[in-house]
Amino acid sequence: MGAPGQVGAEGVTYPWEVFRQLLTPRWVGMLAGLLVVVAACIWLGFWQLGVAQDSGRREAVAAASTQQRAPLQQVTRAHGDFTPELSNRPVTVTGTYAAERSLLVVDRRLGGRVGSWVVTPLETEGGTVPVLRGFVDGTPAVVPAPPTGVVTVSGTLGPGESPRTGEALPGPQVRSIDLATLVNEWPGDLYNAVVLASAETPGPTAGVDVRQPGLTRVPPPPLDAPLNLRNAAYAVQWWVFGIFAIWMWWKMFRAEQQAEDPVAAPSDAPREGATT
Repeated sequence: MGAPGQVGAEGVTYPWEVFRQLLTPRWVGMLAGLLVVVAACIWLGFWQLGVAQDSGRREAVAAASTQQRAPLQQVTRAHGDFTPELSNRPVTVTGTYAAERSLLVVDRRLGGRVGSWVVTPLETEGGTVPVLRGFVDGTPAVVPAPPTGVVTVSGTLGPGESPRTGEALPGPQVRSIDLATLVNEWPGDLYNAVVLASAETPGPTAGVDVRQPGLTRVPPPPLDAPLNLRNAAYAVQWWVFGIFAIWMWWKMFRAEQQAEDPVAAPSDAPREGATT
């Protein structure tokens, strides 16, 4: 018997016995199979998650495309909150452009082109709304002039932008469509939204687009689409399968260990208080 406080040699052999059993051909093969199964479950889970995102995006785009185009005044009001439902909402708005307050939003890209956005305030009965009229290459010295007189703009709604820091720019250049700044610079009530123009027509009703040379319409931004819940559930299901496979492998390994352990014999040592 060892000295008090010491652990016998048999007390430290268990980890090595476990490791040695794991190195047997049978368990090496089962461990390799487990890794393949777990890797497959992880990959299938992420694949289903990607499907859920793509499916949710398609559903959001389809839902937005089915909305009927409506006058801006019926969809929102000046100084109203920009809610998620307003993103890419088709609208029409009629008013008169304030050409002298047009802006060039610099350092923008459209496809492989680098240039500027042309933004002009449209004054309406309900307030002033910034209209993103299009994209121009580079930074022109003169802002492309908007149509004169009453104009009806067809397009989709988008939110304003956060301010971008940098060196001061000469007017009418700006770095972003910062509505919090424009509300203090443009007179009258301001809509808390930007209209991305797809057509501009003279008169009070929508008609044939009056296109200007060098001005390219800016497409609506991609929607923040929710996940498709069914495919997202499939992704979680695959990951649960992977965890279950690990648990089953460990349970089988422990069961085999317990089956191979010898049954401890009853102790022959005398009990306390027993007499010889």
